Amino acid sequence: MRERLIGLGYREILTIPHVAEERDTLFRPGGISPARLSNPLSEEANVLRSTGLVTMAAALEWNLNHGQRNVRLFEIGSHYRLNGTESVETRILTIGATGEAREKNLYDAECEFSFADLKGDLDSIGELAGGFAWRDSGAEWLHAARRGSVVLGANELGSAGQLARRVAEKFKFRQDVFLAELELDPLCTAYRAAKEARRYEPLPRFPAVERDFSLLLPDGTHFSDVVKAIRSLNISEISNIEAADLFRGKNVPAGKYSLLVRVTFQSREATLTDTQIGDYSGKIVAVLEKQLGAQLRAQ
Repeated sequence: MRERLIGLGYREILTIPHVAEERDTLFRPGGISPARLSNPLSEEANVLRSTGLVTMAAALEWNLNHGQRNVRLFEIGSHYRLNGTESVETRILTIGATGEAREKNLYDAECEFSFADLKGDLDSIGELAGGFAWRDSGAEWLHAARRGSVVLGANELGSAGQLARRVAEKFKFRQDVFLAELELDPLCTAYRAAKEARRYEPLPRFPAVERDFSLLLPDGTHFSDVVKAIRSLNISEISNIEAADLFRGKNVPAGKYSLLVRVTFQSREATLTDTQIGDYSGKIVAVLEKQLGAQLRAQ
């Protein structure tokens, strides 16, 4: 996981878990009691962090105040909470990012880091453990429209998204900041299971065929809904489904958006015929129309 994060451009940090209770409260979930220190070094370090987000936000704050505008950090550590009289220590992965996702170069303009970048980086980590699912929800410290809960199997690992304005103002952030925190133990368990289940599979002998479906979909329809509908057909020859393009605006009716979905067909038994591809394509269009109210756009 460290290698994957470093490859994605993040740098590992190690922070001291003693924090100010005032700041810890900004990120602490409701109903959680902080672990107070009986002999704190100062009022600025009087509790153990109840979430790694408070120290990650402070690390981003320090870098921004020292002229580092483009920052991507991660920390593997623990948070500390009280459950009645029992102290609970939980291993966590915390991620923080702000600034540019891509700097200006000879061929490309600069590109600001966004929630989509954070989600993509987390999904890259999720691939190691069989893949994450996302729910349209999240903690109160997150921006209401740019957040999500990360789910792995039956476990909700944590939340990710853009820092809400009211919290960002406490740190005097003048640019968008993105944070995520995941529980490590369920992630590591799933990673080990995925690694042990991995088996060698030879490359297919027969060529793949791609078909593009230009769809009009109602606003609020997620790409995951499209994938789920297509997979429900149980067509074993479908090897990949990806979103190739998205468009809103002129020539697209109000309340809808245009999505270009690319489906790859491939058989391990024989070369697919035009008739087979046509049959599969017809079934895909029919199930998308029935389940999602999709419309096939004229080419």
